[in-house]
Amino acid sequence: PITVQICPTEFCGSDCPFCSVAARPIKSRMPWEKVVKVLTDFKTLGAKALEITGGGDPMLYSDQGKDINDVVTLAAGLGYDVGLITNSHNLKRLKPIVHRYLNWVRISLIQLDEGKEPEDYDFNGFPEDRLGFSYIIYETDGIGEMSRTGRAYVGTTPKTMGKIAHLVDLHPQVKFVRLAGDCLTQGDNKRIAAKWKPAVDAIDRWGKFFLKDIQDQDVPFDDGCYVGMIRPYVAAPPEGGNPYQVYICSSYVLENRNYDLTYSLCDVDGIIPAWERMNKRFQEKGYPYQVKGNGGRGWCATCNHCFYKNNNRLIHTVVTELPDKNFA
Repeated sequence: PITVQICPTEFCGSDCPFCSVAARPIKSRMPWEKVVKVLTDFKTLGAKALEITGGGDPMLYSDQGKDINDVVTLAAGLGYDVGLITNSHNLKRLKPIVHRYLNWVRISLIQLDEGKEPEDYDFNGFPEDRLGFSYIIYETDGIGEMSRTGRAYVGTTPKTMGKIAHLVDLHPQVKFVRLAGDCLTQGDNKRIAAKWKPAVDAIDRWGKFFLKDIQDQDVPFDDGCYVGMIRPYVAAPPEGGNPYQVYICSSYVLENRNYDLTYSLCDVDGIIPAWERMNKRFQEKGYPYQVKGNGGRGWCATCNHCFYKNNNRLIHTVVTELPDKNFA
């Protein structure tokens, strides 16, 4: 593995209508001793970076007296580069002493649609040149299909975009503002980019905005999937509780908006043996894992959504033996 994605808690203060894991077990949190084991085992395997993400909002993690500061400190002590994704408008839960351990923090700006104003955002002294913003452009109007709170959202409006631009005016050292379409709808990034680009360009006074541009590449690469070996995703089992699972990616959840053991590589107690098995299978059969008996092929019939098509295509090209390679 190169980058490990870990979801230490499934709890979140927002109720985004476009949430990819809206049906997740929201009361679940990873036991602290398992956080230690996961990070230690993946570092033993050579992992270089940790992305602390959701599931829920990792800023809200708490177990056995440990919190997000302990997760960051542990990861940095093991030698990881560390990034954090959060919905929070206030970073006060991050103690200033751990700021130095974070390579970056990316803040999803959904709280601008939940009553917060740009002036309400408080980064508690975190260096703004290591901050990024993200925002999903969505057209849901009302209560989301899988809402757990009954909160109504009105969708993205020009007023929303104005608030984001004002937030950047207040914090011009921020690295970027990434805008994207609703990941639940295939092809939405392409449609959103075409629809909103003129409006975005008009408000981008600091040159910070960009629209996620994957065109129609949100379907699987049919001939192989490798991202699970290099970018595993650790989250709760679908019904909650334990053991926590290591999944092949964070895209497959878009089908049912929850975790699925069908896509689990192992539980968190079996990480090193699982990677040994995958390495052996790859050497012997040419693929590291399979899902639904697909023999490592035919992924378009296995997965309906995928944001790693280009990654998998590139890896497949590199690892595939070429005929007449000596005449290249």
